Amino acid sequence: MILDALTLQTAATLVIVVSAVMYLLDTLMLRDGLPGRLWASAYLSGTFSAVCYIAWLLLPDVFVAVAVGNASFVAATGFIWLGCVAFNGRAMHAPAIVTGAVVLVVAVSALAAGPGGGDWAGAIPFFLGNALFAVAGAIETRRGAIGRRWSAAGLTVIMAVEALWFISRTLVFVTSGPDSELFRSVFDTRVSALLTITLVIAAVTVTSVLRANESTLRGTPDIRRLSVDANGVLLRESFEATLAIVCARARTAGEGVCVIGIRVDDLKRVAVAFGPEDAEEIARELRGAVRRHAPTMALVGEADTTGLAVAFTTEPTTDIGRVARVLHGSLVKDLARLGTSVVPVVGIGVAVSADHGWNSRSLATRADEAAAHAAATGEQAFRIA
Repeated sequence: MILDALTLQTAATLVIVVSAVMYLLDTLMLRDGLPGRLWASAYLSGTFSAVCYIAWLLLPDVFVAVAVGNASFVAATGFIWLGCVAFNGRAMHAPAIVTGAVVLVVAVSALAAGPGGGDWAGAIPFFLGNALFAVAGAIETRRGAIGRRWSAAGLTVIMAVEALWFISRTLVFVTSGPDSELFRSVFDTRVSALLTITLVIAAVTVTSVLRANESTLRGTPDIRRLSVDANGVLLRESFEATLAIVCARARTAGEGVCVIGIRVDDLKRVAVAFGPEDAEEIARELRGAVRRHAPTMALVGEADTTGLAVAFTTEPTTDIGRVARVLHGSLVKDLARLGTSVVPVVGIGVAVSADHGWNSRSLATRADEAAAHAAATGEQAFRIA
């Protein structure tokens, strides 16, 4: 069976579109940081590029589609690189300018060829632009925070394969031409579509893993910088690191530590039943409300993508049950005022060092488990976990 260029390009487009939609939906639900948003932009650019190529195959007179498709394809590779740069916490200004300049050059070179440019209008800038960002991306995945993630090795391989492909494609295009037997059998559009399908599936898998485990380690492994969102909520690894320090100091000082876990019903189910807008509004309001009503000097951070935690030191006279009840009542009132289609059950779980020791991970886990149970059952006992 021989597959023509249109069939393979359509298949590649379908794979890219499905991958992009899944990744973008997860991005919306998980409220991604900058790396995740940039990688989502890469898949969106890839989708737009694939649509442009199909338009060109169906309507050869619309030569602008080639220019826009080439620029979007290069932008997709550039966004993958930019996501890696953001993951490592490096300055984004210069890389963003380079990406924009290269994409512009690719588009202009294809447009300059005019209606007579054919399939390969602006091919060399297009090939070299992809090779440039693929090489940069492969290098970036081997350094900094992303380089310390084992899953980043998969992205390194993907970018290296893309770089090798486009460099080889450029050399054969220049030396033998697009009509040569070598180019047509190894580097033409059909082979490119098959390679695109393979790399996109692999890239979605790898970047999803990286996004789910995004690290806040920046620079050298011995330095940890804290990251907070606009509401002052510590991101997960920042919260874990800070809580570990507080627990160690409290143990030395003979003070107690209390961790209150906060959870609501599964927001993904809310999104499916009532729409992603309601789920996002609830998640946003919950983060702000926890920060507003938590004790003034308490740590407020993420337990994971949907759970939150409040941690503070205690004295023998501290009424922990009262703190938990007041916090729960305030959260319920704030969520009720939203006027969304559903008000989820807010679960509260409490864990203290007097019962579980000063191990920060154990305290956070116990509190989160108790909060999840309360959210699932609606039983708010406010007792120590």
